[in-house]
Amino acid sequence: MPTTTKTFIYTGTINELVIPAGTTHIDVHLWGGAGGGGGADAGGPGGYGAAGHYVTATSISMASNIGDTIQIAVGGSGGGGASGGGAPGGGNGKSKEAYSGGNGGNAGPTPYSGAGGGAGGATVVIVDGTAVAVAGGGGGGAGSGAGSNGGSGLNTNSATAHTPATLGEEGKDHSGDGGGGGAGGGGVAGGKSGNGGNGDQGGSGGYAGTNNAAGGTEDNGSGVTPGGTGSAYYSPGVAVGGSPGGSGANGRAVVIFTVGVQASVKVGGAWKDVSNIYTKVSGAWKEITAAYVKVSGAWKDMFNSGLNFTATASGFGDTNGGNSSGSYGTGGGGGCFIAGTLVTMADGSQKAVELVDIRDEVAVGGFVFATGKFLIDDLFEYKGIKVSGTHMVKEDGSWTRVADSKYGKSLGDDEHIVYVFGSEFRRIMINGIEFTDYFEIDEKQKLLSIGEKFFGIWREHDRQTQVDDVKILNNDW
Repeated sequence: MPTTTKTFIYTGTINELVIPAGTTHIDVHLWGGAGGGGGADAGGPGGYGAAGHYVTATSISMASNIGDTIQIAVGGSGGGGASGGGAPGGGNGKSKEAYSGGNGGNAGPTPYSGAGGGAGGATVVIVDGTAVAVAGGGGGGAGSGAGSNGGSGLNTNSATAHTPATLGEEGKDHSGDGGGGGAGGGGVAGGKSGNGGNGDQGGSGGYAGTNNAAGGTEDNGSGVTPGGTGSAYYSPGVAVGGSPGGSGANGRAVVIFTVGVQASVKVGGAWKDVSNIYTKVSGAWKEITAAYVKVSGAWKDMFNSGLNFTATASGFGDTNGGNSSGSYGTGGGGGCFIAGTLVTMADGSQKAVELVDIRDEVAVGGFVFATGKFLIDDLFEYKGIKVSGTHMVKEDGSWTRVADSKYGKSLGDDEHIVYVFGSEFRRIMINGIEFTDYFEIDEKQKLLSIGEKFFGIWREHDRQTQVDDVKILNNDW
């Protein structure tokens, strides 16, 4: 029978498909998100994050699930713990609701303490509400203390007693000059967190989440190295544990659908599905894997080789595994992006716009100080990026609104939820294209009038705008 291979990377969304007629089974190759490394202290570096788990299974029957929904969610990586007095733990790797990892424990208040790394989210395949395959997320590394290094995240599981049981625990905070604990990974059984160190000591690493191999095999890897690296479906760097202070790597999912011909024949008075069709070519029988029929003047594919998934951010990243992205959609009133749009971070990695958080560092824009989401009715496509028409983009060396750009294409006036953030230098990089972050109307006008000089004076302009707004509200002009 013909097969269709679908590959999924981390985008901060759930990928959904109604299982089409003729689907007999699926094969899966899954890697969970890896844990982040712990922050450093005077005593040395924090611990390494643990690799995401690997699961593979073949011939998972779908015969009784025709018309049901299959959901595929790739687990995100845990963030690295920061260093310094009261430094925050690494952010959690998110996944399908309740399968996320935990956040790393905060460092002690005394300067130079290290915070714990966040844990990875599980990569899951869910059919009709049941998880048929799960690859657990890796545990986070612990922060270092003045007296000792932080412990590394663990590839093994010690199950959390918390609810929901699939969610990794938050790393324990530290109260002195010591390191925060690493967080637990998401999985069928979420992992326990590590503890903050005693006194001036480093903390202990978090545990990984467990797997559901669906009758196949699982490989939890060793240290920062994931299992399944010899698989033809593995991509270098996937699910690798984070180095001290660094983020882990996101997971990956490859799902292979076996879909028969959508045709039937009457045998003995009963209709039977046709599962294989052959034709003789140069004396040899060849299986037909593509065929078409004309219906109402249009050619229709007789096979389900084209499986078109939709992405939704609804239900991704909660309960209580971090902020949910809300309904499927997009960004904000001043100009924003739909969920799943990959923003380039300062370290060269990519992160879905709705998952960019306060204190993150983005490429060009720098430190993130605010995040938000808005409802818009002017969604455009700009070189494959879905963004509100009022947003500013640098095109041919000059700044313009997407709606006024020669590349901007309106997608109608339906309402969409969009996401955005404010950053130190007011800019966002996506697919090598430079956009502004969230701007108010008068700021956009100022940018259009003075160009690049605006980025050096936007704070002064903002203060003057606040004064002017008070005058307007008080009718004091």
